[in-house]
Amino acid sequence: MEDIVQSAVNKAEEYRLKKYHCAESSIRACSEVLNIKLSNDIFRIASGFRGGGGGHGDRCGVLESGIILVSFLYGREKSNIDVSNYSYLVRLLHDRFNAELGGYYCRNLRPYAYRLSGEQQNCGYIYRKGTEIVTRLLAEADRLIREMPETEKYGKSPMRPHEKIPTEPAEA
Repeated sequence: MEDIVQSAVNKAEEYRLKKYHCAESSIRACSEVLNIKLSNDIFRIASGFRGGGGGHGDRCGVLESGIILVSFLYGREKSNIDVSNYSYLVRLLHDRFNAELGGYYCRNLRPYAYRLSGEQQNCGYIYRKGTEIVTRLLAEADRLIREMPETEKYGKSPMRPHEKIPTEPAEA
């Protein structure tokens, strides 16, 4: 699995250097490495999530691309289908962003990434680390769903509180 994760990280960086934004870079890298066939429509949809939603600074575009991929792979097409699997994976994705990056809001992650990049002033670190988080979750998704605690299933888990906005993101 580590080879797959590293390949996705490298591809996300390649796309960043080609001037694709965070969501675009991550969704392209993850789908290529994990052999997820996406239409150009999905790539266009992902483009609006850059910079926390058109530069708004809300949820990180890499996180959003992960949610798009989880939904593409595990989402439902009819209202009578259980939502537990994809809901659980999306909650785990948020949890992993919080644990590994200290949050998931672009407005908090961007200054941290800019400090790490020095004179370059870019979000390369977030592209790479976020893509790593998304790829790892997707690679583990089937096992995570099989091992999902009963308390995480829809209707049994309490709503989680919103992310606490940290004063300083997690260290690299």
